[in-house]
Amino acid sequence: MLARQAMSILIIFALIWVVDADATIYKWKDEKGKTHFTDDPTRVPEAFRKKPFIKGSTTPPKPQKTERGKAQVEGGGISEKKEGAKNEIKEGGKQEGLTEAERSAIEAAVSFLKEDIPRYEKYYTYPPSRSKFRFIKLAVAGATTQKQSMLDQVSQHDLPLLESFAGFLKTSIAEDEKSQKVMPTTIVSTRQTQTLMNRLKSETEQEKQLLEKLTTALNAQNIDTADK
Repeated sequence: MLARQAMSILIIFALIWVVDADATIYKWKDEKGKTHFTDDPTRVPEAFRKKPFIKGSTTPPKPQKTERGKAQVEGGGISEKKEGAKNEIKEGGKQEGLTEAERSAIEAAVSFLKEDIPRYEKYYTYPPSRSKFRFIKLAVAGATTQKQSMLDQVSQHDLPLLESFAGFLKTSIAEDEKSQKVMPTTIVSTRQTQTLMNRLKSETEQEKQLLEKLTTALNAQNIDTADK
């Protein structure tokens, strides 16, 4: 009797050992109370199939990602990183990267400044006079129209550098409009002309600084785009 029980135990352990770790072992007792084991569910009597005692691993295997699934997961991670980098604002108010619209606005600003900086140089060598004042006023009037158009374009963006340029344009346009109201007189034409020239020279220096900053931002964006 003891030998038979020992043999049964050995058989049970042998079955558990040889069966794969992820296999399912079915156990049931028949009408005589004898215990049975099998890894084939079809061998379990129908009376015991509804709720057989399952011995072994019941942990479902981890789902394997398909190549498409991996690409979706990895692609999603990359997309989120890019979106985060796009919206990231560095300390000092500088935005990480430029949008196409911002880039276009900066390019237009650079073109305008390159044209506007030397605009009045030819008048500086003229001796102060009423006629010189009129010539400069005409040049200023033409530039004011371009400044207003430029202001309308850059004001659509909240990039700090473009906001700084927009602030310069607003101040310059206001000063241009004031100068258009000044009528030169014989007595004070020299002083009026010199005052206007000084203002234009001062603005030219500001424009040179803005041009340098805008060009630097544009070049940095070009390098970043090339790296990508």
